[in-house]
Amino acid sequence: MKAGIHLSMALWVFWALASLAYAQESCSVKEQCSECIQTPGCLWCSKPKENSATNSHCVPETSQLVGICDAQHIENPQNSVEVLQNDPLSDVSKDVRQTARIIQLAPQRLKLKLRKGKTQHIRVTYRQVKDYPVDLYYLMDLSNSMLDDKENLAKLGSRLADTMRNLTTQFKLGFGSFVDKVMMPFADTAEEKLQRPCSGCAPPYSYRNDLPLDSDPSKFTEKVLSAPISGNMDAPEGGFDALMQVMVCKEQIGWRDTVRRIIVFSTDAKFHHAGDGRLAGIVQPNDEQCHLDEHGVYNDFDKYDYPSVAQINKIAQREEINVIFAVSGYPDLYESLSKMIEASSFGVLDANSANVVELVKEQYEKITSKIKLSDNLTDTSPVTISYSSKCHGTQDVATNECGDMKEGSEVVFDLDVTAIECPADGKPFYIEVKTLQDKLILEVEFDCNCGCETTDRVDNTTDCHNQGALVCGVCSCYPGYRGDRCQCSTSEFHEFNEDESQCIMPGDSYACSNQGYCSCGTCVCDSPDFVDGKYCQCNRRLCSNGNSKECYGHGTCECGKCKCKPGYEGQFCECEDDSKCRELGKQEVCSGHGECKCGKCRCTQSDNVHYSGQYCEDCQSCSTGKCSKFRDCVQCQHFGTGVLGKTEECNKCEIKPQPVDFLDDKILNNARLCTFEDTDTGCYFNFTYLYMDKGKYSIYVLREQQCPEPAPVLGIVFGLVAAIVAIGLLTLLIWKLLTTIHDRREYAKFEDERRKAQWNTDGQPSLPACNQHI
Repeated sequence: MKAGIHLSMALWVFWALASLAYAQESCSVKEQCSECIQTPGCLWCSKPKENSATNSHCVPETSQLVGICDAQHIENPQNSVEVLQNDPLSDVSKDVRQTARIIQLAPQRLKLKLRKGKTQHIRVTYRQVKDYPVDLYYLMDLSNSMLDDKENLAKLGSRLADTMRNLTTQFKLGFGSFVDKVMMPFADTAEEKLQRPCSGCAPPYSYRNDLPLDSDPSKFTEKVLSAPISGNMDAPEGGFDALMQVMVCKEQIGWRDTVRRIIVFSTDAKFHHAGDGRLAGIVQPNDEQCHLDEHGVYNDFDKYDYPSVAQINKIAQREEINVIFAVSGYPDLYESLSKMIEASSFGVLDANSANVVELVKEQYEKITSKIKLSDNLTDTSPVTISYSSKCHGTQDVATNECGDMKEGSEVVFDLDVTAIECPADGKPFYIEVKTLQDKLILEVEFDCNCGCETTDRVDNTTDCHNQGALVCGVCSCYPGYRGDRCQCSTSEFHEFNEDESQCIMPGDSYACSNQGYCSCGTCVCDSPDFVDGKYCQCNRRLCSNGNSKECYGHGTCECGKCKCKPGYEGQFCECEDDSKCRELGKQEVCSGHGECKCGKCRCTQSDNVHYSGQYCEDCQSCSTGKCSKFRDCVQCQHFGTGVLGKTEECNKCEIKPQPVDFLDDKILNNARLCTFEDTDTGCYFNFTYLYMDKGKYSIYVLREQQCPEPAPVLGIVFGLVAAIVAIGLLTLLIWKLLTTIHDRREYAKFEDERRKAQWNTDGQPSLPACNQHI
């Protein structure tokens, strides 16, 4: 035990010494103050003490500075945070209608001053208020195949409004409809078809705002009933045109400011997307602007192409809108689409939309039970943010999303903000960290320059041969001069001289790292576009591995080594770190059944155990895997049987199995098949589950149970009787055959004996007559 402790301590000491040596090396080669403080772990000393242990102005922060530099000459900027706005969170005990402003996220605005490479910790609190206002807009496909859906929606309009009012009293409901672009080949433009594309149909149109958001549910029912069914030619519809207009036409739709915005997108068909407009000669991309006329009709369908998925996603985030795809056809397509659009969800309608109220309520509860922080950073942003929270347990987990939220729930997020580079323009950088309703503005300033560059500057000093300025204790040469004291002209060539030792980096044997030549006591690098540094020791080519981007675009190149952004690792930042190998809410890497390689789990495989799944969370060769976990919920939700039956516990199940008529190869691909007996019916039922992402599973259940056929009792009885009769007849036949054979044998024997007896009688010789002589 002690030997193990000593070994651990020795390894720690070795690591610490190695880190210190690396810090000293990376710091000592920095020649300017601004370069020094932009190197993590380094500080600048403008006036090192005489006889100090170092001859460099840039030294590691871990150095003993007492013998090196006085405090007034040290440049070592630190991060700072200034609170600009931190209004208190809304009181959950008060009616939000009596609140001038609803606040669910605090603080609201911070000013950060960041030094490159130093992480600043920020804590953000979210509290969900009660009775948050909701605007729900029902966007419906009114092509001919949706006739029965429209009729059911009209019947259920008041019920939908009542259901939503039970969730929030501040509720408004709107309605809009769409068909497709009124152009060939999307619609038949023949005169008679433009008037009546199908029997009982109205003229086709692209999108119409039938009812702006209103608090009167009777208007919704009236507008749905009066909305005419129309038709088009091809199978996909123009829903994306309509969706874009609903999101961007804020005034025409009636979206309120402080409100949860929801669009229910209802259809039974596929959708046209960007590029399809070329079929009709439309080449101008969708401009993401509102084009509704005074009647609420979209008439510029012939000018702009359909929006792309990326455009829909961008506008949905910008306008803070939740989209619910409530579809009765192509569920796989819309499930995939919902994963591409932020803050969207997906549900399957019955064939005639009879379950629309339950579906909207279910999806609304999913939306409100989850809080997710997002930001507007990109891969090229000079700042990174990593998130963590304890919302999934007692330990911090790397996540920006928390579930199981209820009215009054409060959750804390920890944000680590890091500047990974200094922008050339030096302007402040603004970051939005937001939920769908609230946001935190981070105003970031970059501390990339030293104060001594302005306060401690002496021009034309003799220390620099009157050919440069003394800045922060070192010479900054004027154009045309170089050298540590600006003693040389750039127009002159200097051969190797006695000062070549000044061009050799400590620990190296070659001048200028063998990537340049020494002139005037300083290194001139061979390829300045790729090689730099005081000793030409930094080669940018070492930050690339055949990829067009340095560090794969996931980090910055610092002296030939990649400095990775949070979430990435590897020599070239080519790998996502092991946070991608942890299932949401869990600490174990790859569920404890594998190892993380470049952001992906490699699961344990042995003779008897085979783990699989994105997080090695499933065991294909184990007896049941997660089948038993989902069994009761699948059984009660779809069949209404089992231990949960139709109890309230069944309604609390998080999973929602999707019924299918058969389990095809597409469903079974990479999914786990589970089979159980329903003891209530004596039949068997089958379902599959497949891990998707963020703790969610896709579950399909076979619609009908497989029941064994009843035994044919009558057939068995008649069969037995027939078998007995057959056996009896067979026995009689065998007996008859045997007796016949026996009789024939006996008769043959008798005949044979009779013939022998007759021969003996016929063959007796006659005796000669006797001579009688007296």
